[in-house]
Amino acid sequence: MTDKRPLSILQVCSAREAIYGAVQSLLTLTKAQREAGHRVEFIAFSGMKFADEVRELGYTVYEVPVRFKVDPGAVVQMRSIIRKGEFDIVHTHLSTSSVNGCLAARAANIPSVATVHGMSGKLSFAAANHLIAVSNGVKSHLVNQGVSAEKISVVYNGLEIPSKMPTRTVSGIALGTVSRVTPQKGIVDAIQAVAVLKTDFPDLKYRIVGDGDSLDQCKSLVRELGLTDTVEFVGYQKDVWTELAKMNLFVFPSHKEAMGIALLEAMASGLPAVTTNVGGIPEVVSQDTAVMVDAKKPDELAKAIKDLLLNPDHLQIMGKKASERAKDIFSSSAMQQGTERIYRQLIN
Repeated sequence: MTDKRPLSILQVCSAREAIYGAVQSLLTLTKAQREAGHRVEFIAFSGMKFADEVRELGYTVYEVPVRFKVDPGAVVQMRSIIRKGEFDIVHTHLSTSSVNGCLAARAANIPSVATVHGMSGKLSFAAANHLIAVSNGVKSHLVNQGVSAEKISVVYNGLEIPSKMPTRTVSGIALGTVSRVTPQKGIVDAIQAVAVLKTDFPDLKYRIVGDGDSLDQCKSLVRELGLTDTVEFVGYQKDVWTELAKMNLFVFPSHKEAMGIALLEAMASGLPAVTTNVGGIPEVVSQDTAVMVDAKKPDELAKAIKDLLLNPDHLQIMGKKASERAKDIFSSSAMQQGTERIYRQLIN
């Protein structure tokens, strides 16, 4: 990287609010970019809470009304912002942002890069000059759709890890999941696994941290299985580290996962995991930090959890190795440096 001058970066994101993994990863990246000396500004969609949240963090935010997946009026307005701001690079996140933001960058003759945070369709990112995949699993998904492998770089999401973690406050067996509560996250499978585990571990507790459109379904299943004293729904919590300190085994039963920020956070907090062998998860964990099972198999999930609970010494060793892996591989500085390399290649 011969060019070391600070860059002017325009981030474009259509998020409603900053509560999900992809958006938290973006904010971790931009904080690291500012700390590296770059100028970072945002385009957010009008009427979204996200604009105010980013503004409160000290960023300049331009709000643009976007009515359609491809909105010519929004593209024209974004192009004007790009030109007036004299940005070096436009970086987009999420599908509608990437359609309109990358078209605007092309119209302004500025290079653009789109981060693909999930197992998404390629068309939303067709106008980008380059793509960042958050895992090799995501890159393979794009290549299988016909996107050139040369157009895609893999940069893992990074974490801003606290220098001092909250003290773990666990008594007994405390399983936990931090996740959006949606069908693809497999929370129903975890609840069914807990019902199986109750026979051998009657005092077991399971905390579900997060909200989503499957919440009512999951609560109904808990009542149906007689688990109301076992399963606790605590909703979305901003302080995830304190929530993770209330667990001693992380359960991550996703059916579909690009990478899994919540899984990274659990690892960084020193939690071993039982998770599914899908998407980018096999790149995040290792055999000595987690046990992987097939998705949509509650009995397999229950067996893996039971085997670990019966070996508490091994559980403790796995947690220590998980923390080391998260800090060594998935840091915010590594994400920033990998992203900056791609920016400079495009600009030069």
